[in-house]
Amino acid sequence: MTVSRRRSAALVIAAALLASPLAATPAAAAPPPPLKPGPWVCKGEPVKLNRLTSNAELSAELRTLAKRHPRTLDVETVGRSVDGRPLYTATAGTGPRKLLILTQMHGDEPLGTEAALRMLKKVAGPGRAARELREEVTVKVVPRVNPDGWERYHDPDFREGVDPRLNSHKVDLNRMFGPAPEYDIALAPEAAAVHGVVDGFAPDLVLDYHHQVTYATPDGRMVTMSALWSTHPDVAPEVAADGKRAAAVVGDALADNPRSNLTLYPRSDTASTARNGLGLDGYPTLLLEQRGQQEAGQKGAGPLIREAQTAMESIAGSLADGSFATVDPARADLLPERGAKVDPPC
Repeated sequence: MTVSRRRSAALVIAAALLASPLAATPAAAAPPPPLKPGPWVCKGEPVKLNRLTSNAELSAELRTLAKRHPRTLDVETVGRSVDGRPLYTATAGTGPRKLLILTQMHGDEPLGTEAALRMLKKVAGPGRAARELREEVTVKVVPRVNPDGWERYHDPDFREGVDPRLNSHKVDLNRMFGPAPEYDIALAPEAAAVHGVVDGFAPDLVLDYHHQVTYATPDGRMVTMSALWSTHPDVAPEVAADGKRAAAVVGDALADNPRSNLTLYPRSDTASTARNGLGLDGYPTLLLEQRGQQEAGQKGAGPLIREAQTAMESIAGSLADGSFATVDPARADLLPERGAKVDPPC
């Protein structure tokens, strides 16, 4: 494929896959209107999780997708959790640029998983845009790093006992990266599986999806997502720069959505988090912390899932069309600060 034809194909990809087009340097636009204060969860209001994908449903969904798209989607079991549940990867594309997406490292943070499943359906599906994306990018997803924690959070019969954020050995899987993980790797087979995926895949960029509680910027707008790249001082500057480029790309993709408000996540230099630990290992990583299902309520889950999916697709599209490399990483520093924690009103 010639350069001009490749560029033309990339523009088709961006138009077809993204909810809003990506521009490396978008024109100035009026700020979106302030968000309404809902939907919120009132104190004592139960959060229904039955519409989110259970562990059994995830296994079935991945099998179905692999059967439906045998030439474009490869599903593998890459390990087992402490309690013996399978850990999967799903891979679409054969392109030279490699994107790895990690979701649900904490069991009670499920919305990134839902977004990743939706993205996989599109990327593995038919059509020119999906085909051309797969020619330029290989997308690999670990769609649920902590299935045991999710089982405890998702199923009322399992909610007693170990914090669902942790694995069943009470290990925080987001402290198992870099040169000095905080726990014995033998206690965290889930983290060992992720390390194996990273080492075997050698991604050009890692997206790590999490949840946070509710925050508001100083102008009173509810924060729906916060992002931060590797900030540890020993991370190579070019590695941190690619994480910053990813934050700027996501900011562009969400800028026209009045229901999204992307901010910076507060800096922390803890070396054992995926964000910093993978950066120390040479892999550019962007942490994406969304307002969580715990506080968003049942009606709030849909917009947050779509927001997460848009972020994933914006990154894949920018890698495919080559615009990622042209983004000025300093633009990420222009994202607003997250602001103060707020209590969900009733």
